[in-house]
Amino acid sequence: MSAHASFASARALEPRPFRLPAGLRVFAIVCIAVLERAIFWNQRPPDMALFLEPWFVHIVHYGPVQAFAHPFSNYEPAYLYLLSIGSLAHGLVATMTIIKILSVAGTLFLTLALADLLKAAGSDPRRAWLLLILPSVAINDALLAQCDALWAGSCILALAAMIRGRTLQSMVWCGVAIAFKAQAAFIAPVIVGAMIGRRAPVWRWFVPALVFLATLVPPWLLGWPAMKLLTVYIRQASGDQLAGRLANPWMLGTMFGEDVARQWFVLGYVAAGAAALTIAVLAARNARDPRILILLGALAGTALPFLLPKMLERYYFLGDVMTLALALTMRHEFAPFAMRAVQLASILTHLTYTYFFYDPWPTLVGAVFAAAGLGAMCALAAPSFKFLLADLRAINGGGASLAALMSIARQANRAG
Repeated sequence: MSAHASFASARALEPRPFRLPAGLRVFAIVCIAVLERAIFWNQRPPDMALFLEPWFVHIVHYGPVQAFAHPFSNYEPAYLYLLSIGSLAHGLVATMTIIKILSVAGTLFLTLALADLLKAAGSDPRRAWLLLILPSVAINDALLAQCDALWAGSCILALAAMIRGRTLQSMVWCGVAIAFKAQAAFIAPVIVGAMIGRRAPVWRWFVPALVFLATLVPPWLLGWPAMKLLTVYIRQASGDQLAGRLANPWMLGTMFGEDVARQWFVLGYVAAGAAALTIAVLAARNARDPRILILLGALAGTALPFLLPKMLERYYFLGDVMTLALALTMRHEFAPFAMRAVQLASILTHLTYTYFFYDPWPTLVGAVFAAAGLGAMCALAAPSFKFLLADLRAINGGGASLAALMSIARQANRAG
């Protein structure tokens, strides 16, 4: 018997790893997802009595249309439209159940968005089912009854459209995302950089603002003052002066010295601005590389809330989902490590908010995990960053001007 035949025979005798058929895997994921939500379903989150139920009661009292005739929420109207639709089931289903059903429906939308992103990147879209059992996602919809899946899903659809070169469609989804939550800005560095790299027409840059404004028209026509509609996000940002409630370094300020921490907020803004600029330039340079854009999306969704002050407990949500997308599209051991690390940071933050609000030590542990996840993503992005530095030295003699950065992006994409 030849050596080759012996080797083949030995390989044939090796035990193969057991894998469930695809249908059974999906069934198992759905069962786990249902079990996770059953655990949280009857628990009342802190925001339910403070915000969500009073908004719902207002809509029921005035009607699903006339409720928008005057301000009643510190959210933009996009999510309130969904509450208005849900109010039609009032009297048949408990209020909290209606609100949580809307949140779970948002998660299904997010799952479809992730499947579209995986498909755009050339990966198996069926693996998006794993999103349903991601702990932070289950906590977000079934325990906290939040709508973060809606803006995050719109951000992911914007990135998927950008990967396909459909810049107009991407801008529309960006507008939808910002209409739900201001945190949609976390994806902005990647989208802005890719728009520059693809040399999109100037007029398309205005589409997100137009879509956002279009969502404000119905309540404005009914009587909601335009200035109050336009300044919701500004009032949100100015209303919370805590150093932070997220698993990032600013939690130290919240715990040990808020007054001192406020004096250093500018450092967080500068650091986040530098990170956003770097991510935008890398996105411009790699505007046609799906896996790099997904990596940069995961990096932006985690690094910006990690560096910025005044971040709240749910602000890693985009990072949670994008690191899962990273783990499903990039074959490198650092990718699943980053996903697990960011997920742990997010889970510890959620547990702190729900059960240890006045003794938030778990969040500091979460900050260490978030830093580890960022380190893994930076290591994955290191080759792209090295190419960028080499181009800078060649073009600008070592100086990093904005004009040089944009020149690099144009040259890289012209070559691609």
